[in-house]
Amino acid sequence: MKNIFENFSSLRSKTEHFVPSFLLSKHFVFLLLNIATCLDLLNVTSLLVATEYVSEHYDVAPAVASWTLSSYAIAFAGFIAFFGRTGDIIGHDFQFIVMIFLFSIASLLCAVVDNIYAFIVFRGLQGLFAAGLIPTNYAITANIYQGKQLSTAITILTAVVSLCTALGLIIGGAFLRTDLAIHGTAYVSFALAMLISVVAFFTFPVIKTTSKDKLKDLDYIGSGILISGLLLVIVGFTEGGESWKSPKSYATLVVGVALTGVFFLYEKFLCLRLNESTHLLIPPQMWTIPNYAPLIINAVLNYAGFFGSMYINISYFLNMDHDSPLMSGVRYLPFVISLVVVTYILTFTNGKFSQKWTCVTGFVIGFIGLILLTRVNYKTPNHYWKFSVTNQILTALGSDIYFVNYLNIIIHSAPLEVQGIATGIAQTFGQFGIALAFAVITSILGDVQNLDVETLNKRYEYSSWFCVACYGAGIILLVFFVKDIKVKEKMHNEEKSVLEQKSEAACTELEL
Repeated sequence: MKNIFENFSSLRSKTEHFVPSFLLSKHFVFLLLNIATCLDLLNVTSLLVATEYVSEHYDVAPAVASWTLSSYAIAFAGFIAFFGRTGDIIGHDFQFIVMIFLFSIASLLCAVVDNIYAFIVFRGLQGLFAAGLIPTNYAITANIYQGKQLSTAITILTAVVSLCTALGLIIGGAFLRTDLAIHGTAYVSFALAMLISVVAFFTFPVIKTTSKDKLKDLDYIGSGILISGLLLVIVGFTEGGESWKSPKSYATLVVGVALTGVFFLYEKFLCLRLNESTHLLIPPQMWTIPNYAPLIINAVLNYAGFFGSMYINISYFLNMDHDSPLMSGVRYLPFVISLVVVTYILTFTNGKFSQKWTCVTGFVIGFIGLILLTRVNYKTPNHYWKFSVTNQILTALGSDIYFVNYLNIIIHSAPLEVQGIATGIAQTFGQFGIALAFAVITSILGDVQNLDVETLNKRYEYSSWFCVACYGAGIILLVFFVKDIKVKEKMHNEEKSVLEQKSEAACTELEL
């Protein structure tokens, strides 16, 4: 296995002499990372507005149609922590190139298949390979940038995450008006992902891992237990959206939580006793990262409130205002515009204020925005402009302020050898938040097609209060359990990144 990685890196190193120097720029590599991140999010939210279409077009129950979205999310959440760890071991450049290629193949399968059940399976494969991409994107960013440049890069990457989350709604709605329908985003993903995989092979830096761990010695027993537990927890939440009385929801959830607990006990007390050479899936130094535990718990609350409010807005547009999927996405544009403005401002303020209290400020602003969401009422004249638009603006402002600082704290504080697993676990907790929000909100709303208008409006209000509660709990957690520690830079500013050295070498050769 080691020879495979070494031969792969050696082959790529030999090709760099034929690549134009500007393609070796770290900014170009960062552009590819952003596009890859965008593809993941577009494939999630583009189908958020398509459940009703899938149900009608394929003549299946809404519960079956929802699995076009759930299969992707479940596979993503179940494997992202595992792939974060493997990237730390084998090299994030190698993992990125392999995973983006496999993601393109899975996207092609989603694009060409017309059987709904096969489509659901291939969507799961998409989510699986996306799980190998996202922690790698953050880790490569931390390897090619340092200091203030890293903070700015994280700000931009955060904006891309939120921006593409919202744009996916519009793109998904637009494709539903064409013959491509739910396959449109998959075709685009195939083309872009395949192009990125080829370009990345020639342009990405060969990142030497600082971890001494070997892939063959990884704790696969513990990994299997954790993946099984995470998959069952997410499935439990997903089924709970239909009915918490069903054993498919509560039994699955209980077993999943139990397996997750067994994993931590196994790695803590048993794994190394069975084999001292085994490398733990979660290295002990992970828990020495300042504020890591409260921040990943808070990730559940942040994602639940953020994605919950997005789901409520879009669902309200579709079911109460009777907008088309495309128009529902367009009506979420105030969020996108606000996000662009906020991100531009944040690039100038990085590191100038307390990380802790900046996070708190972001949550407070989002909290106010979510309270406004509870006031949306079809009886109120101009309710969209008064409450939905203001909710979108404040949610964009608050979530972006929080998320930028949250990621800065984790990425700056985590050693390079555990960047993948650090961001992978954080993303896993975030996925729990999304699954929890969708489960709770769909349970509160019930069968939206068979409710009278007044009852449905009231249930949207109750759902909004759930999001308010998430952000309220997050504020308490941040204030009382997160310490205000100044984040240290990993490297001195005068040190050059691998990419800078490669780019300079290429320029020198061209001159000669």
